[in-house]
Amino acid sequence: MKTSLLTAAALSLALVGCGPATKVDTAKTATSVADKHAGMAMGGHDDETHAPTMKLALSPNGPLAPGRAQGVTLTLTNIASGKPLGPSDLALAHTKRLHLLIVDGSLTDYQHIHPVVDPAKPGQWRFDFTPLLGRTYKVWADATLPDGTQEYIGAELVAGAEKAPLPSAATVMTAEKDGLKFSLSFSTPLKVGQAAQGSIAIVDTKTGKPFAALQPIMGAFGHIVAFAGNWDSIEHVHPLGEEPKSEGERSGPAINFHIQPEQSGTLKLFAQVRANGRETIVPFTANVAP
Repeated sequence: MKTSLLTAAALSLALVGCGPATKVDTAKTATSVADKHAGMAMGGHDDETHAPTMKLALSPNGPLAPGRAQGVTLTLTNIASGKPLGPSDLALAHTKRLHLLIVDGSLTDYQHIHPVVDPAKPGQWRFDFTPLLGRTYKVWADATLPDGTQEYIGAELVAGAEKAPLPSAATVMTAEKDGLKFSLSFSTPLKVGQAAQGSIAIVDTKTGKPFAALQPIMGAFGHIVAFAGNWDSIEHVHPLGEEPKSEGERSGPAINFHIQPEQSGTLKLFAQVRANGRETIVPFTANVAP
């Protein structure tokens, strides 16, 4: 999946729901074109942006609250025709028709969710969401059309009245979780408009040895999602190299990827991997120079 961190273009979105979770949001979207999902040589950057072709509506089944799962109905609509988009209208991208990349305003609670089609209501999707915090979340729908055009369409879900603090700008380049230590580095300091190669080295905390048993997850050996500190742009990239062709393949001990930030300031990255049969998401914080 070839994507790039793009300045968001304005789009008016309808967000309909129940109780305190209801909010009409004038959100933003970022788009990228010519994503053919060919291999994992993700370092390309496409500066072309265009008007969005889709709009997103989210309708919670009830009020959202921290620590409580709630069902949400999602409708993705073609702006020109007014037609709701179903699975046949979207391309398969890393084993899924639709990816939801969800994060709160502090860029702390990140979740990667895949909605499923509601068989009783053509054109509608549904998913369960459990916010960890009582604040507003941005939902980015990552959708790819059959012609390869990829769009990010953003909308908000409100899980409470708590105001999110600004994302921390403190650099965080290491993380430990689920028996693994992750260390992020870049080939060159991050700077607006300049490509850099990132690398996440993974070590087994029990043995101290490099960990080379990453398992496939959604057709890749990892997913890296980055959010700009202003909450209005996103990048979704995958490791360089060959994609796994079977569930039995393994990779490691490093995940290498390309990134080209288009905004200065705080950049929050989340790496998602699968190891020892468990999915793990770890956060990092980097800073981008003007």
